[in-house]
Amino acid sequence: MKKNILLTVAACAVLAGCAGRTAPAAADHDHPETESCPSEATACPSETEGETDPDLIEFSPAQAARTDFAVDTVRRGPFRETLPCGGEIYVSQSEVAVVSAPIAGVVTFAHGRVMENSSVRAGEGLFRISSGHLASGDAVEKARIAFEQAEADYRRIEALYQDKLVTERDYLAAEAEYLRTKAEYDPVRVADKRGTLVQAPAAGYVRQLSVAPGDYVEMGQPLATIARSGRMQLRAWVSQRYFDRIDSFSDAAFRLASEEGFRRISSLDGELYTAGRIVSQGTSLVPVVFEFDDEQRCPDGAYAEVILLGDERADIVTVPLSAVTEQQGIFHVYEQLDPNHYRRRQVWLGGNDGERVEVLRGLEGGERIVTRGAVNVRMAAASGSIPHGHTH
Repeated sequence: MKKNILLTVAACAVLAGCAGRTAPAAADHDHPETESCPSEATACPSETEGETDPDLIEFSPAQAARTDFAVDTVRRGPFRETLPCGGEIYVSQSEVAVVSAPIAGVVTFAHGRVMENSSVRAGEGLFRISSGHLASGDAVEKARIAFEQAEADYRRIEALYQDKLVTERDYLAAEAEYLRTKAEYDPVRVADKRGTLVQAPAAGYVRQLSVAPGDYVEMGQPLATIARSGRMQLRAWVSQRYFDRIDSFSDAAFRLASEEGFRRISSLDGELYTAGRIVSQGTSLVPVVFEFDDEQRCPDGAYAEVILLGDERADIVTVPLSAVTEQQGIFHVYEQLDPNHYRRRQVWLGGNDGERVEVLRGLEGGERIVTRGAVNVRMAAASGSIPHGHTH
């Protein structure tokens, strides 16, 4: 009996000793697992935040160093919108004179030939019109005879009227007939056997020739168009997608293919003539027309490279064009939160001046955004690293 009791006590002592030795081991085993949790917990917020905020992007300074990369602060300031487009230069309608036929007849050229683009002097004879061989008779001769007859009657009745030998009614009738025949004869008075001479009304050049030698013309029919050297028109052609901005353009710069620098309309005593009232036939473009003085004499109908200039406005939020990325018609910039993290922000854009673009909504000013290398940040968001083809 005593032997059994001693064996039982010994067994309990052995078990108690084993339990005391296993507990520290278990503690030693559990401790590393407890230490690893804080490190995992510190890594988790970024992963969790990345899952809940898809616009958060990790982009390290080391990745930025391998690209053309820059960050700058968004500022407010003056801004003037511009719009590059094409245009054409024409002589202003106020500088165009039409040469018309004073009588009906057959046309010949006064000096053998009249050509488009040829220079003319004011009063220079351009055409002769003869009606001597027409079945209806010579219109100039008819006008001369009628005028001379009316003039003789008027002079005779005028003398009688002064002596109170004719009534005032007879005198006024003779005067009216004299003035009527004189008005018909004066335009064709410069005539000889070769016909009535038609002269240039102003100095300039022949812009358009409407007849050829031997053509029959009616009285009042256009013969040619003379363009004077002076005011010109710049017609800029703008896509309809910018129709809502057309009224904001008040000036323009242009250059011809033969010129290196641009000329400003405002510096040529020019002004906006009209903008966006009609869409020209045969095109979907809207004209914006300026008038200006041209001392260098641009060729009529020449093509010009045009930059439309809007009014300058103050306190406008703008960013460089290189700071903006586009995806399916939605525009974004990338705001720097810290050296390793960036946030994608959607922005709504206005016009641009070729270097900077107006931000209508999405930025207020003061944010630090990526101004160069934004596309690399965008790719990092998709792939987690910069592709080798984009490293430097």
